[in-house]
Amino acid sequence: MLAKPAFVIGLFLLLIPGLLAAPQRANAPQPSAEGRHQPGILMLNVDDVSRPWVNMIADGFREAALRLSEQPVLYFESLDAVRFEEPEFLGRQRDWLRFKYRNVSIDMVVTIGEESLRFLSHQHGEPWPDAAVLYMEVGGVSAESRAGLSRATGVIFEDQFPAALHVIKKILPDTERVAIVTGASDVEVARFSGFPDKVRRTNLGLEPLVLGGLPIADIVKRVGSLPPHTAVFMLAPVVDAKGQVLSPTRPCELISPVANGPTFTMGRQDVGCGVVGGLVRNWNIVGRILAEEAMARLRGGPVQDVVHVPMSRFSSLVFDARQLDRWKIPESRLPAGSVVEYRRPSLWRDYRKQTLAVLGVIALQTALIVGLVFEHRRRRRAEVEARRHFTTMAHLDRRAAMGQLTASLAHELNQPLGAILRNAEAASMVLASGEPRLSEVKEIVEDIRRDDKRAAAVIRRLRALLQKHELEMELLDMNEVAQESVAVAAPDASARHVSLELELCNPPGVVHGDRVHLQQALLNLMLNGLEALAQMPPNLRKLTIRTACGPGSVDVSVSDNGPGIAPDVAPHIFEPFFSTKTESGGMGLGLSITRSIIEAHGGTLTAHNNDGHGGATVRFSLPQRRERVHDEAGLRAH
Repeated sequence: MLAKPAFVIGLFLLLIPGLLAAPQRANAPQPSAEGRHQPGILMLNVDDVSRPWVNMIADGFREAALRLSEQPVLYFESLDAVRFEEPEFLGRQRDWLRFKYRNVSIDMVVTIGEESLRFLSHQHGEPWPDAAVLYMEVGGVSAESRAGLSRATGVIFEDQFPAALHVIKKILPDTERVAIVTGASDVEVARFSGFPDKVRRTNLGLEPLVLGGLPIADIVKRVGSLPPHTAVFMLAPVVDAKGQVLSPTRPCELISPVANGPTFTMGRQDVGCGVVGGLVRNWNIVGRILAEEAMARLRGGPVQDVVHVPMSRFSSLVFDARQLDRWKIPESRLPAGSVVEYRRPSLWRDYRKQTLAVLGVIALQTALIVGLVFEHRRRRRAEVEARRHFTTMAHLDRRAAMGQLTASLAHELNQPLGAILRNAEAASMVLASGEPRLSEVKEIVEDIRRDDKRAAAVIRRLRALLQKHELEMELLDMNEVAQESVAVAAPDASARHVSLELELCNPPGVVHGDRVHLQQALLNLMLNGLEALAQMPPNLRKLTIRTACGPGSVDVSVSDNGPGIAPDVAPHIFEPFFSTKTESGGMGLGLSITRSIIEAHGGTLTAHNNDGHGGATVRFSLPQRRERVHDEAGLRAH
């Protein structure tokens, strides 16, 4: 029974090498019709193939190479090291390329960018150690990048960035600063790290502002509030600080419309997306120049070790007429030889009847807009009035909460006041003795001062909670807010025989909010928790307050071990005037106001029953801020 399957398996194993070898032989370079060897050229790029300049260089290289009589066999590979930065990635890429081209003859490797050259130099040309290397870069490469590649020659394209800044200064003579927008990947940081110094070396009086290493959303916000007389220069960011991969046109589409200064790039393909234009590169021409240099080296004729290509061969002055109009740049300022694209037709000359009709529609729309403006102002007044009512309701809710805490707070105040009285009487007795002991009097006075501070702290907390005020946003340490709220509720919890537990996150979380309103929100949750524990035996009553600091939010939760939230009650607990406190006569506004407070701070409020050990947890989450908080102890970083 096993003989036939074993024979089939053995036959399959014998055929595998042949099956694998077939596609490999198909990939091997074939001789030309005349029997001559076709040279194999591999173009190695560090950027991914979705980038327009990568495809444009490849297209230009292909068009120039295939027009020649000695047509080479072309291969194109991308390391994609900008999007994939893991340390072992390039090593595995090298292994894969070695496997892929193990039976393919590669006569020359053309590297695009210094990072690709460094990839080959790292292991002396592997996985193509016998191939000649032609590297391409703008401005130049370091000796370290080509070390170990004895047959490496280069094509260095002139760095047009300084010349592009001169063009900006010519058409916008009031420009004082240049905001440089770059990506945040390791490759991009290394690639553009020297650009601020390039700005200074132009001696144009320009100050560089670096907008790199940031999330794209933060860059968009910052370009909208740049100082006056600032131009924005986008250096094709690929990956932002959050690891978000940006499509080629996305930075231009996001930044150009909101920037409060004109935007520029150095890519011909970007003209039309919102940039003014300027001195731009034509990547197709770059590819054709590379192909000519590569074939010259393969033919074996005399060539230079490093060829320097002036910017005049691959750059041109191109401007977007729409952006010139937007930034009030007259065409008379443009350098000689400039090309202006996207000119608008003359509306009044070419479309007079349509224009008159549109003007009539605009007049009607203007009347409607005026009416909408008045309606909008009425709505704004209504919103202001609603906010005033919210402040009043929150103030009344705090007063109601203080009413619930009156007895326990009076007891807490009575303790230090009674201690002060007893210490004062003791001091009088000591002073009335024949020989008063000053050391004992000093101890009594110290006790009086300590108890006085304790009473003053209670009164200060109550006064802050009872004062009526609008939202006053500031940077807050939520651990401190939790500690202050627990201090207010602690006397009432003690009177109810409830054990309070406070668990704080480390390091503390910082939020942007109003201290009093957030204390009120947390105090409401703790009072609800104390009410829920009234049905439990005194020795089992426990209320836990926790702060948890995540990467982008700060969570504050109040957990009790009471009976939990009834299923029919859960959907309504945050609704106004809904209350389960039938005996205490609750108005049902506490949780509703708490939710309004949390939502006014950009947060969320949720409630759920605990798993396993019973009770319920109410939690609110607030956006965390990465700033520093000043307090009496000095500066603390969060």
